[in-house]
Amino acid sequence: MLITIGCNELNNTRQNQLIARVDNNYLYVSDIDNLNLRFSSVSDSIIKTKNFINTWAKNLLLYNKSLLNITNENKKSLDKLLDQYKLDLYNSNYKSSIIKSKIDTLITKSQLNEYYEMNNSIFLLKESLYRYRLIEFPKNNIDRNEITKRFIRHSDLDKIFLDSLSFQFSNSFQNDNTWYTKKVLLKNLSFLTSKDLLNIKKSQIFEVEDTIQVYLLKIEDYLSKDEIAPMSSIENTIRNIVFNQRKLEFLKNFDQEIINDAIQNKKFEIYH
Repeated sequence: MLITIGCNELNNTRQNQLIARVDNNYLYVSDIDNLNLRFSSVSDSIIKTKNFINTWAKNLLLYNKSLLNITNENKKSLDKLLDQYKLDLYNSNYKSSIIKSKIDTLITKSQLNEYYEMNNSIFLLKESLYRYRLIEFPKNNIDRNEITKRFIRHSDLDKIFLDSLSFQFSNSFQNDNTWYTKKVLLKNLSFLTSKDLLNIKKSQIFEVEDTIQVYLLKIEDYLSKDEIAPMSSIENTIRNIVFNQRKLEFLKNFDQEIINDAIQNKKFEIYH
């Protein structure tokens, strides 16, 4: 017990230890500890602590100098800016906490689809998009013909068959629901060139082989620039739009409710 008391007293003494002073402003060890600075070594801790102390002192010294050299007019102007900044900061923090607790953040799929259907003309593509399937396997694979046939037909049974052989594939991508830009497509498919995509058609199939590999590629769908973007590619954008609309509507009503409540409780009056 004596050891514990002794340690606590030692710790308190250290925390209250004064390490710097600028006029009537004091810096203690506890102020440094509260920063939770991370040090990689003893020398690193010395450098970082010294830098913090010097920065702390410099800011206070500059502030004190500014008070001596500033005109009353400039001081009043700066004080107004500080008061407004304080108001804005507190108000913004309060509104953020209210939004988190009050606004309905749950946006259903049907609400997203409804917004998309009513506004899809504003979501025009700025570049082409592609959906594709791919299988890559060694050229000497004995099942090559069967794999190719099943890949092209792609019935439910074919998908099961291809899945059963997936261990033979060097690469396989059969999720054809995701849209990709031309840049990403060419990056993912090194055997494809920009020229190959010039006259691309929907459901077009490529069978490419090099010295060791066979690449089976099917362009499931293709949308050119200025066509309406598919819902799946802009879902997050629409979600943000719908949420922000709700937030603006909420804040508009919230601000008016604050005014009305203050008037009702005689906290706000306008004198004519």
